[in-house]
Amino acid sequence: MFLYEKKIVYLSHYAQGTRTASAGFVRALGEHGGCMLDIHIKGGGQMPDGDYPLFLLLRTRKIPWGTVAAKDGSVRTGRRISLKQKRAFVEGESFPEEDLCGVLVLLDYGQQIAGYWKQPDASVLSWENQEEKKGREAPAETEIHVAAREFPAEGGKTRKTAPQSPKTDRPDPVYREEIPQMPEISADNTLEDKWQQLQRCYKRVHPFGDERVFVSIEPKDFIILHSSCQKLVNNSFLLHGYYNYRHLILGPDRELGSRYKTCYYLGVPGAYFEREKMVAVMFGFEGFECSGAVEIGKFGYYMRRVEL
Repeated sequence: MFLYEKKIVYLSHYAQGTRTASAGFVRALGEHGGCMLDIHIKGGGQMPDGDYPLFLLLRTRKIPWGTVAAKDGSVRTGRRISLKQKRAFVEGESFPEEDLCGVLVLLDYGQQIAGYWKQPDASVLSWENQEEKKGREAPAETEIHVAAREFPAEGGKTRKTAPQSPKTDRPDPVYREEIPQMPEISADNTLEDKWQQLQRCYKRVHPFGDERVFVSIEPKDFIILHSSCQKLVNNSFLLHGYYNYRHLILGPDRELGSRYKTCYYLGVPGAYFEREKMVAVMFGFEGFECSGAVEIGKFGYYMRRVEL
């Protein structure tokens, strides 16, 4: 079988797509009906203690595979791949065994640890397709859909849950934008005034296809957030979504606010999958919004509350 032909894959640390150092290995251990991947990572000073998203790389896409926990700059963990009749089964998905290409761990800003049995398509690696995706359009927007027991909203309020079903042949997303002027932002204003100023300073978008207005921002713009939220610039899930789609959204949600206070939400673009949702929860995201009903594979935004 393919995995047994190349039993060891060496891992490397990459910064902005450039290999900088060795980072360990992955050993494939055969067992009845499958294969166990024994993952050893030595991230050194590039991998502070914490949890990092793990992805299984296929030829044309990557599958979220939970997280790995780093301690003292190192990781040792295992993952199982079921194999039957030259097909692999991971996280409820089935694909040809020969499509398996490698593993990837997303670190902080612009950094990954990855290793390959064989090279995937360039579009799978976020650092190789940033320019290609820079102009990618974002999808039409929706109401927020969140299962109360799985995605609790802050303040005891929850968002509506929509039925989930596989989605195929979805149309290209609609992304309506308004180009703003660029004035200076004054710090001595109320929250509402600050939001009005942000709409003049950043590109206004309607990512959910309705009249709600968001602004399109990047991690470098997090200085506009409250100091307690600026650390999100190091959130691995957020950075992964940003590198894939080259934008984030920020905007108010008065439904989840109150008569006297408006809540503000930061949105990270991505497709809705159960495993992706689980990773989003691990990194502090509380809901998913898209255009219409939430369906498996549908594009939208993973949302979390922030302060301005």
